[in-house]
Amino acid sequence: MPDLNELLEFLPQKEPVGFVKEVLVCEEHESRTVVCFESAPTLPMLAEAGAQSSIFLRLTEEKKAANIPLRARGMLVSVKSQWLQKSSKKSFEVETYYVNNLDSFFVVDFKVYDGEVVIAQGQVAAVLERNGEPL
Repeated sequence: MPDLNELLEFLPQKEPVGFVKEVLVCEEHESRTVVCFESAPTLPMLAEAGAQSSIFLRLTEEKKAANIPLRARGMLVSVKSQWLQKSSKKSFEVETYYVNNLDSFFVVDFKVYDGEVVIAQGQVAAVLERNGEPL
């Protein structure tokens, strides 16, 4: 297993829209990252940070069963999100959790934390590439 922050190399988004700055947890069905913004984020920015953080879920067995490379690229299909409490801060932690998948279609929940307080939450769905097939 590489150093958690070496995993940032796999994140396709780069500055200024690469919001993930540090990987804290990278497990099978849960990840936690530190995200930073140049200004107080909007809800769509937090949703994008949730989508970016989902890349750090391993999902090894689910990917193998669907014939998906472990470091597969994906296409974001849908996002839903909601504010719970607005914040003017620029740095947060994002937790993502695997919900389910149907073949190469994956659904992930995310929560955005300002300290111990959840300020936003949502769900992203993505289709991941299969071995030998383009997206």
